[in-house]
Amino acid sequence: MEEIDLVIIGAGPTGMFASFCAGLREINSVTLESLDTYGGQMLELYPEKEVYDVMAVPKMLSKDLSNKMYEQSQTFKRRFEFNSKVTDIIPQSDKRLAVEVNGEKKYLAKSVLICGGVGDFHPNKLNAEGEDEYNGKGVYYSVKSIDDFKDKTVAVIGGGDSAFDYQMQIASVCKNTYIIQHNNTFKAAESSVDAVKRDAKAKIIMNTDVKKINGDGNNVKSIEVFDNSSKKDYTIDVDAVIIAIGYKVNPSLFKSLNVETDKRYIKVDHNYKTSVDGVYAAGDMANVSDEPKFALIAVGGSEAYIAINNIKKYISPNASLFGGHSSSLNL
Repeated sequence: MEEIDLVIIGAGPTGMFASFCAGLREINSVTLESLDTYGGQMLELYPEKEVYDVMAVPKMLSKDLSNKMYEQSQTFKRRFEFNSKVTDIIPQSDKRLAVEVNGEKKYLAKSVLICGGVGDFHPNKLNAEGEDEYNGKGVYYSVKSIDDFKDKTVAVIGGGDSAFDYQMQIASVCKNTYIIQHNNTFKAAESSVDAVKRDAKAKIIMNTDVKKINGDGNNVKSIEVFDNSSKKDYTIDVDAVIIAIGYKVNPSLFKSLNVETDKRYIKVDHNYKTSVDGVYAAGDMANVSDEPKFALIAVGGSEAYIAINNIKKYISPNASLFGGHSSSLNL
């Protein structure tokens, strides 16, 4: 096993900023990410959405913000390893932590910072006939490139914020769009619903289930739906289907690590330390007990900063807690 000061788990926004902060404090670290690239939810779920609530950034596409955050992390040439799922964290008798990656013990770390966002997330499926066959051939679970939908008729399945956000992202390039909801209620923001209703090229279909996705073997051609009010089946010609009915979330806690949790969160103190020595957590997965949780990129960054400075003090007791102002550096 490679000996190292710090293993950071997760290369989403919090993990990337934690990597940068580890560089500021001259901590020998590696950042492990189960996906094949950095960005986490920003790239997997909403790369084409604008982000407005990051300090000094009036607005920026999520994918561009992700790239900038990775660029920032490389100020200190931080190590990232992708396709590297942490499968266990095993406390050792000398207080170090054996970190198992993809089923094999790989690192012996003095500390670990868990920045796993909401953990592993996988899209919920319709379980409609043809869904798996046309996955990647016209069936999508998010909008990663608006150009994928240019000049197409698109059915967006779902009634939550994601469904309406996706419709609004692609509306300017599509020929037509449908939003199809299985019942008579929406969970999306009223402003989003009103915006779609004002779109002359959009049609909202309520109380309707998608039963089958048809195609020619290479591309989606239509969907078969069932109207729960009239009890009738009919077909809608479409070129693409976006399934936006939520995600299954696995918090990815580790079998050998007995950290205290509260509901879906890892419990941390105000230093972002967990109940296990040497193990810290920040971002969407962590929360200080009995305090409100604000799952925002900017908040995750501040949590990462606090955690990294406390990790520095933990692994180097004679170090100062505050690492100084970055503006004093000559990089």
